[in-house]
Amino acid sequence: MGERVFEKLESSDRLDASPIFVFAADPLAAVGIQGLGYVQHPKPHYRTRPEFLQLQRDLVADGSIDGLLMTPADAEILALEESLFDGTPVTPLVRMNAETAIWSPRFGTYQSQHSRPFQTVFPDDARAYCEALVAPALECRVSLGLYSITLNNDVVADERMLNAYIQFAHTVGEMKGFDHILEVFLPNIRLPGLDDEKRGMYVADSIVRTMNYLRKHQRPRFIKTAYTTAKVWKELTQFDPTIIIGALGGPRENARKTLQLADNVVQNGGRAILFGRTIFGEESPVGIARALRNVLDGEISPEDAHSVYQQSVRENTAEI
Repeated sequence: MGERVFEKLESSDRLDASPIFVFAADPLAAVGIQGLGYVQHPKPHYRTRPEFLQLQRDLVADGSIDGLLMTPADAEILALEESLFDGTPVTPLVRMNAETAIWSPRFGTYQSQHSRPFQTVFPDDARAYCEALVAPALECRVSLGLYSITLNNDVVADERMLNAYIQFAHTVGEMKGFDHILEVFLPNIRLPGLDDEKRGMYVADSIVRTMNYLRKHQRPRFIKTAYTTAKVWKELTQFDPTIIIGALGGPRENARKTLQLADNVVQNGGRAILFGRTIFGEESPVGIARALRNVLDGEISPEDAHSVYQQSVRENTAEI
């Protein structure tokens, strides 16, 4: 049940041939009513939560993704109540925290302030969260969680952020059958004199430093961060082969750039992508997921994948 992410992590050859692809279906940890994408059918509207739950079901059924990252509320419905991951290789993941830098309500100002830790599933309760909601004879249905941090080159804010994460990593590291991945955002506060490449260097150095505070059993299974430049990405992915680096998708621009980003990530040493808005913001989320899978596996170029994707969108639109 849902072991594909773990299987790839256990085989470097398999991971090199087919990098991990997780659909980040956790926007409601950050956004509100207008945060799940805009859809055209049956009439133009912002996607509702029931529609977003169905999209998650559709992507799991399609099988192009390796993992599905959910909020605790969605995990309760899909993984526990519906047993969505029974009989599928797709791995369920749950977001373990929602630090304040990602809070994005309309008219909110959190992103202009130093990020503070905020947990959505407390480490001491993580096992109970799983076990209390499944039949005693079954294993915990969610055994992988994502924890995110943002560092802003501020000693007070960053000490607070890292203390919370290190405590989390130590706690989860002692739990059998539960692992985590780490998401490290670029600074959410403007740092004077730092362009994207320098911000990427700051984050890369922060990642390798933080990993050296942790023992093997406490470390994340892989790390998700922003792709800035090829130079920075190569430095980070080549520095320590025991650390698997993946990329977040960031704000959606267009399908062509999304496919090119995925290719840039793997060509420069990355072995995972966790994309959200760049998928559910597309007219055909399942179609772009299939195109991304083909690019990641080296079966097609980003340019050709974009052509195939656009053709599928035109055909689907004609059928409606």
